[in-house]
Amino acid sequence: MGQIILGTGRQAGKPYFVEKFYVNLYSVEELCYLLVEKAEMLDPEIMRRDLVQWLDEQCGLNQLAHALYSLLNQNGSTAAFAGIILEYVNLYPADVVSRTEEIIRNNEDLSPWERQKAKADYMLLHGRFYGALKQYHSLLTQVPETNRPLRSQVLHNMGVAYAKLFMFRQAADRFLQAYEADGVEDSLALYLASVRFYSQDKEYISFIADHPEYHNASLRVERRMEQAAGQFEATDENRMLFTLQVFKEEGSSTAGNDTPYYEEIEKLTNELKERYREYVS
Repeated sequence: MGQIILGTGRQAGKPYFVEKFYVNLYSVEELCYLLVEKAEMLDPEIMRRDLVQWLDEQCGLNQLAHALYSLLNQNGSTAAFAGIILEYVNLYPADVVSRTEEIIRNNEDLSPWERQKAKADYMLLHGRFYGALKQYHSLLTQVPETNRPLRSQVLHNMGVAYAKLFMFRQAADRFLQAYEADGVEDSLALYLASVRFYSQDKEYISFIADHPEYHNASLRVERRMEQAAGQFEATDENRMLFTLQVFKEEGSSTAGNDTPYYEEIEKLTNELKERYREYVS
């Protein structure tokens, strides 16, 4: 039998929307889960009076709200804010609470630029590519040219976002800028991979021939692409494509009817389109 978890307070009639994580909260337990699971992403932005008011009025947690209001009035830390909530609800063991507070405390030393990058990275990780690009573009206007490591990281991640959107020319531009900013080899490899994706084979071969400085890196890219191709062979998508090809060949060789093949191709294509829409929404 599973462990019974007793709720603290009541379920909110009106949810609290945490804009940073694009999530509605309906109970203090859900807030605790957010604090623990997203500890690396938390900053003073979570310490909002309207959140405390929501805990008070919607969840009926007057004592907890009083303690949090007191902390806000004293300009307390984000780690202390989270710690008070986690200890009051007592949903997690003490070691988890301590570790969460430590993670938040360590991240409080991040610069405003690093915090903004962390927000954009979170969007990138969760498929909100356009939102991430908007944040990265804004960040590039703020970070000075002298901070080459941070600019390189931002440019690299912009390249990743563009590549996820199949915008390989834009991705290549950003990866190259990232490599030129800080000389990170991974940015160079992804630059070459992006060029390879938007170029014809002959064009890419000519490109590498014209840039002998990229020769060794291009060999590493080819090895990685061969490994990726081998991994794709074991995927469900590849097995589906193989099955569809069999449908086509059997249909053509018997009744000359390719209808099942094209119906399944349309179905698979629609599924892939839907996934893509979810990525860019």
